[in-house]
Amino acid sequence: MTDLHRPSFFIDIDGVLYGGTAPVKQGPGVIAYLRQREFPFLLVTNTSRMSQRQIFEKLTGLGYQVDLDEILPVSLATVEYLSTRFQRARCFLIGDTSLEILLTENGHAVSRDETPADAVVIGQSLWPHFGEIDIARRLVEGGAEPIALHRDPTWPDGDVIRIGLGPIVAALESVITQPVTVIGKPQRAFFDAALARTGFVRAHTVMIGDSISSDITGAVDAGLRSLLVRTGNSVTDPVPPGCDGELASIAELPQWCETHFGI
Repeated sequence: MTDLHRPSFFIDIDGVLYGGTAPVKQGPGVIAYLRQREFPFLLVTNTSRMSQRQIFEKLTGLGYQVDLDEILPVSLATVEYLSTRFQRARCFLIGDTSLEILLTENGHAVSRDETPADAVVIGQSLWPHFGEIDIARRLVEGGAEPIALHRDPTWPDGDVIRIGLGPIVAALESVITQPVTVIGKPQRAFFDAALARTGFVRAHTVMIGDSISSDITGAVDAGLRSLLVRTGNSVTDPVPPGCDGELASIAELPQWCETHFGI
């Protein structure tokens, strides 16, 4: 073997397994290869537009053979944070219906109106508006904790790159003095939670993603290895310092593994 230790993988979803120019037809074979080589993996995603179950159903519909507990979406990590922090939180939500359902299913109260709140929760929505930020500002001034699932500047929606939570978080930050709690990638706490959940060894875990700011920089800062794929957000950006390399797409992962971990 070129490398002495068996690797494990964190794999982003949007722009890697589907979306952008991701090779959906070849992707399921990559997952099958990882299983055949007994290389463990966890799918980690900043998407808040779908629940863990919805992501599972979409992936299996595309031919991916994955288990529900092999998917860690930031929405689930956010629910766990709220439950630990407040037990049952009153949330003012900027986000879509799937996140609202997930929060309520886990015992948290969700409001879209200006009512007393423990937390302002910012998830992805297609058309957020400044009226929501206006309410959020006053709630934060009244003591609510501002929580963003992530602050990615963009996300790949098929062949369209749309704005992400980054601009929404920045707009709120411009009118409050309290820092926003960010849950997902590139936060080290997110990677630490994923390592604790899986038992993967930090130094031998490779983060595979399409976003330099969220996936690669976050992984490097968290002490993980990383591979940048060119099928989503960072198609032409230079490979950043600390990154272990690039793949044209996830379809090249088996060859990369054979080069580094082949017998």
